[in-house]
Amino acid sequence: MYKFKKKKFPYKTIVISCLLFLALLITLNGCIFIPKGSIYVTSEPSGAKIYLNGEDTNKETPAMISNIFSGSYSIKVNLEEKAITREELVEVFQKQVTSVHFELLPVVTYRALCVGVNDYKDPGITDLRAPSYDVERITEVFENSRFGDEEHTFNSIDVLLGSQATRNNILQAITSSFSEADQNDVSYFYFSGHGWGGNGNISTILPYDADAGDEYNDISADDLASALSMIPGTKVVILDSCFSGGFIGKDAYVATRRMEINDTKQYNDNIINSFEKYDLQLSKDNLAKNSFKVITSASSNQLCYETLYHPVDGNPFGYFSASICDGCGYNDFFPPFPADFNTDSKITINEIYEHVVELLRGINQDAQVYPANSSFSFIEY
Repeated sequence: MYKFKKKKFPYKTIVISCLLFLALLITLNGCIFIPKGSIYVTSEPSGAKIYLNGEDTNKETPAMISNIFSGSYSIKVNLEEKAITREELVEVFQKQVTSVHFELLPVVTYRALCVGVNDYKDPGITDLRAPSYDVERITEVFENSRFGDEEHTFNSIDVLLGSQATRNNILQAITSSFSEADQNDVSYFYFSGHGWGGNGNISTILPYDADAGDEYNDISADDLASALSMIPGTKVVILDSCFSGGFIGKDAYVATRRMEINDTKQYNDNIINSFEKYDLQLSKDNLAKNSFKVITSASSNQLCYETLYHPVDGNPFGYFSASICDGCGYNDFFPPFPADFNTDSKITINEIYEHVVELLRGINQDAQVYPANSSFSFIEY
């Protein structure tokens, strides 16, 4: 009688084979057994390298990253040509596409230095009433501005008033106030006080320690343009200064410092020409064409005035500065602001210039601007 040996059923072999088969199917088509998700990455501008949890995906925006397990992932993009990197944490869900978009436009920082000189050290220079109040108003305009995302406003606003505003302090403040500026930033310099346009092509603004009989302590247009040209990025220069009319008594200066009315054309033209000259010099090395934007308070054969009792705050004001502030919403800060002619929440250099010219027309005082017809945003809100 034969005895048959009982064979064991190969359970282990079958289980291992099934597991291997399942692993193969999952590898070939993971979404059948373990559903995964995807991430769609875009950027403005496009062409940025995409990194997933720090690893290069060898993809550039716009691109889809597929077959990703559910969970949180770090997506980083790098726009090499502009050296801009952004990173964001995204959540991936089964059978879903998670979209993430990156704005890779340069971050712009806005800074301002505002200078006002009412009282002068030299008794031979007539004191003014309005400059310190003009500074308060322009500062409030800057503080109420909003650029782009409606949260981006001025990073810093520095102020020099009266005896603080010496020649050395003003020039040093230009360096320190804008020391962190880069090529993308915008730096504002505002001055309210006396100006001088004598002796050939020399035009100056008068700091607190100016001398009534000599120009050695003045800040010339070239001094100002030279100091600001060292600051990267765009420079917006606003000068409410003149040497005639309501700003100064006719007999306040000795004869060598007296300027006839028709010299105001020379004063303003020289200011504009100085900044234009530095723009031409900078254009070789500076990526920003027309890095200077300049508005001055008067032009040929005209006086420059200040007066008492601003209609909103009741304090003295310069007509030019008050017109700029009015155009930028100071009188009520209720949109749209008066100088925003196309109501796009942006006031360009050209728009604020046209607004100022119109408001000053009644007192026969015209402003000057450089460059003409600029679409650069002076203020946004």
